[in-house]
Amino acid sequence: MKKPTIRVTKWLADIPVEATCTACPSVAFRAQGSTHGPNREEYTRSLQSQFDAHCRSVHPAPDNPSVTAPSS
Repeated sequence: MKKPTIRVTKWLADIPVEATCTACPSVAFRAQGSTHGPNREEYTRSLQSQFDAHCRSVHPAPDNPSVTAPSS
């Protein structure tokens, strides 16, 4: 199986605001910021952080036996 990647699905000009996992297209990540207006770096970090957490819980690395996949 191919390694999951993050795919940005919605942009606000050059700022990513929503993304999905390529292995789980129904899973959406929405950028969250702490400032009033959108900030490209902050939104990028927010999306990447959500994707990383998703991958740790749903797509464990095959070479890391300490991480287990949730049972179906």
